[in-house]
Amino acid sequence: MELDSKQSSLPKSITILGFIANLLLAIGKGFVGYIAQSSALIADAGHSLSDLFSDLITYWSLHFSQQPRDENHPYGHGRFETVGSFIIALMLIATGIGVVWHTFQRIESPVIPGELALWAAGISIVIKELLYQLTHRIGKKQNSRILIANAWHHRSDAVSSIAALIGITGATLGFPMLDPIAGFLVAGLIIKSGVDIGYSSIRELTDEVAEQEVIEKILQTLEGIEGVEHFHQVRARRMGPHLLVDLHLEVDCMMTVSAAHQVAERVRWHILETMPSVNEVMIHVDAEQDNEEGEIILMRPQTEIEMDIQQALKAIPEITGISHIYCHFLKQKLSVQVDILVDPEMKVRQAQKLGQKAKVLLEEIQDIQLADIHLELQDYEQHFVPE
Repeated sequence: MELDSKQSSLPKSITILGFIANLLLAIGKGFVGYIAQSSALIADAGHSLSDLFSDLITYWSLHFSQQPRDENHPYGHGRFETVGSFIIALMLIATGIGVVWHTFQRIESPVIPGELALWAAGISIVIKELLYQLTHRIGKKQNSRILIANAWHHRSDAVSSIAALIGITGATLGFPMLDPIAGFLVAGLIIKSGVDIGYSSIRELTDEVAEQEVIEKILQTLEGIEGVEHFHQVRARRMGPHLLVDLHLEVDCMMTVSAAHQVAERVRWHILETMPSVNEVMIHVDAEQDNEEGEIILMRPQTEIEMDIQQALKAIPEITGISHIYCHFLKQKLSVQVDILVDPEMKVRQAQKLGQKAKVLLEEIQDIQLADIHLELQDYEQHFVPE
C-alpha cells in the first residue's frame, strides 16, 4: 500500500533529527574523551560517528524506497531499504574493528579520565535512548526495517555509553584498566549489531521466506472464504517494508473461469485488507491438487478436442449444431460437456436416444473418458455446426 505524503515524510524527519543528534554527540563525546583521556568515550564517539553515516544511508534508502513503481521496478523500490540496511551493517562492523584497534593502543598507556567524561556519557545515554524510542515506534508503525535497524543502532549507542560509563567510573575509582575493557565491550556491541543487521539484510536480498508468523497470519485469513476448497504453496517474501505473497488456490473443479477468478480476487482483497504490509498478492488457481512430484503433464489442446467432437457428431445428421463445448482436465483425464441443437419439434424420448448415441461416439475419441450430452433448448445464433 502506498504511503501518503505525511506518512512518507515522518521517517525522513526522525532520521534528520537523529542525524543532528548524532553529529552533536560525536563532536561532544570526541572532544570530552580527548580532554579527559578516555578511550571508552572516544570509542563511543566513534560509534556516534558511524550513526551519523548510518542516518545518511537511512535517509537515502527511504527516499528511493518510497518512489512509485515503474516499468523497471514493477514490484516497487522497497529493496533500497534492504540495501541501505546492509551498507549500515558493513559500516558498523568496520567501526567496531576500528574501536578494537584504538582500545589496544590505549592499553599501553592507561589514564584516569575526568569527571567531565562521566557527564558526557550520561547525557549520551539519555539522548540515544530517546532517539531509539522515537525511531523504533515509527519504524514499527510503518513496518520499515531500515528505521528499526537504525533505532537499534541508537539503542546500541545507549548501551555502549553505559559500558563507557562503567569503564570511566572504574578508572576514576582507581581501576584504570576498566576503561579499555569497557572499550572492548563497546566494540563487541557495535560488531554484533552490524552482524545482526547484515544477516537480516542478506536473508531478505536472497528472497528467504518471511517469518512463520507471517505465513500463519495468511493461512488464518484464508480460512472461511467462500469458494476456497483448499490452498497450498503459501509463500511470502519481503521487499523492504512490504510483503509479496503468492499461493495456490483450489476451487470447485466444475467452476467456470470467471467464477474462479472472483474467488481469487476475494482472497486477494481479504489478504490486502487484513495485512497492510502486504503490497502484492499473486494467486494461482487450481482445479485440483498439484502433482506431488511437480511433473508437468500436458494433454491435447482444447481446440483439437473441439475439432474431433465436431467431426464425430457429423455422423448424426439430426444434430443441427453445437452451442457449447466444455472440457474438464482432471486427474490426467478428460471429460467433456457438449450442448447440442436439434429440431425443436423432436420428441423428448427421441432426443434422449440421440444424446445417448452422441455420448457413445464422443467417448470413442482419443483422451475422452467421459462425455456429458446436454440438449440446448434456446436458439443460439452462434454455434458450432457439423458440416
